[in-house]
Amino acid sequence: MKQKIPKPPFSSFLPLIFVAVFALFWHPTANQATPTKQQPTSTLKSIPVASDHKTVTTSVKTTPRTTSASPPIKPNKLVRNAPKQAEVAKSVTTQYVYRIFGTTNDPLASSDWTLTTDNAPTAWDTATGSSSQTIVAVIDTGFALNHEDLTNQWYQNPGETGMTQVGDSCWTGTPQNKATNGCDDDNNGYVDDWRGWNFVHSDNNPQTGRDNSTGNGVAHGTEVAGLVGAAGNNGLGSTAIDQNAKIMPLAALDDDGMGYTSDIAAAILYAVDNGANVINMSLGTYSIDSAVGAAVDYATAHNVALVAAAGNCGDGADVDCPSQLGAIGYPAAYPDVIAVGATTQAGARASFGSYGKELDISAPGYNLPVSTSWSQANPIARYVGGLYGTSFSSPQVASLIALIKSIRPSTSIADITAIIDGTASKPSGMNGLPYTEQFGHGIIDAAAALNVAEALNASSSAPTLLQSGGPKTEHILTANYTATSGCEATSGGACTVEFTNSDGYTRYLPYTVLSSSNTGWSWNTSMLETTNWEVRARDGENITDSPYVLIKKG
Repeated sequence: MKQKIPKPPFSSFLPLIFVAVFALFWHPTANQATPTKQQPTSTLKSIPVASDHKTVTTSVKTTPRTTSASPPIKPNKLVRNAPKQAEVAKSVTTQYVYRIFGTTNDPLASSDWTLTTDNAPTAWDTATGSSSQTIVAVIDTGFALNHEDLTNQWYQNPGETGMTQVGDSCWTGTPQNKATNGCDDDNNGYVDDWRGWNFVHSDNNPQTGRDNSTGNGVAHGTEVAGLVGAAGNNGLGSTAIDQNAKIMPLAALDDDGMGYTSDIAAAILYAVDNGANVINMSLGTYSIDSAVGAAVDYATAHNVALVAAAGNCGDGADVDCPSQLGAIGYPAAYPDVIAVGATTQAGARASFGSYGKELDISAPGYNLPVSTSWSQANPIARYVGGLYGTSFSSPQVASLIALIKSIRPSTSIADITAIIDGTASKPSGMNGLPYTEQFGHGIIDAAAALNVAEALNASSSAPTLLQSGGPKTEHILTANYTATSGCEATSGGACTVEFTNSDGYTRYLPYTVLSSSNTGWSWNTSMLETTNWEVRARDGENITDSPYVLIKKG
């Protein structure tokens, strides 16, 4: 996980990056340094995407805007329909390309091994999602708005639905439908945005297939949305980890899976300002993008959790991968974003999945069996399998966050990240370590996450950090050394130990529900990179004030 890193305000950043998103992740430039607290960065990712059960790979170029993507919206349309989006676009001076990275009565759910791997059926014994429904913004290509398994899942803006009445800012003397009256009823800078927004067209229709019905990314947004929140127990298709999440559809990439910095940044800001609790971004780039970086900071400051695909440069085979094998793209590489890698049904790291010290967590992303999809011939009831890419791992994590928030609605980003990372299952490839750069903290475990969340709801006392290190180490850690840590907290609550380095990246020991007042862990120092680490005990929102400092050497 990554901790909040202060950066300059959004208005101070001008560069705009053109981004293309397609089923996986982009690739950063060779030898690009990890961003520090003073280095906001953003990247797009390109990944293999499945269409008609076949895997299609698209490349991502971090180049200035060209005619290969949809032409920019005419300024007068921006000003008329979306003055807020126009404001963001005006602040950007350089455009870079972003690309896409690639048990219920639902008939396809029983064959969906990803739900079992994520331990969702057991989690559903505790919760299936809130009746008030967490809002997950999906920033992607367009969406199949009339799909049978999604049509009731779209979030609707209450400020742009219903009829106008006397006293409303858009009252004309007769009642009018707010969704179609051509007026910004809620004064949010977007006209008639009753069901998301299309930043490519600068209008209120985020439907896919409007420009190129056979484009490489035309089904990507719908496939991602299905993994975030396909409806559960409706007798149709499959379902998601959170069966009741509301999806805010934000089309910021065109039908070919490409988009621009200004649209990505504007979509993040829109999601935050209009009630999203979680944002999923199955896209990325390898260039530092200050505008998107500032938007990420804005979301973090407003306690909106951000999840992004890590990318598809694990084997270096993707067209735009840099020379650094496994490079993770942006926005996933930002410390404030939960970066998600991909695993196979056997629990191995998907060979194409990006990896590195920025990685937080993993989820299935190799040959996924089913998700909602779209084609011109079947816009309502299409489902596909054979999905590959971290693009499809990321929405599973976003859906899990929504599920956690359904029983722990006021939780912070730091708390959510600790729960996600601290409850992950450890595949054999991690060799017993709490964290590795190949898997992050492991594979998401929905049941374990809800178990800890429930325990934290009953806990209110601050934890105490017991010994961290070893009798011979003091504050110095050497390579491949077995250290110990302990935590004291309320019996029945839960506790983990959190390690944070100077770049803001965090590591967690497995979250433990306490049967007594304390617990302890033995761990190998191989889980930590060579740098200084601040160590604290965490019990939900409660965390020790003064850190214990460890210095990893060798």
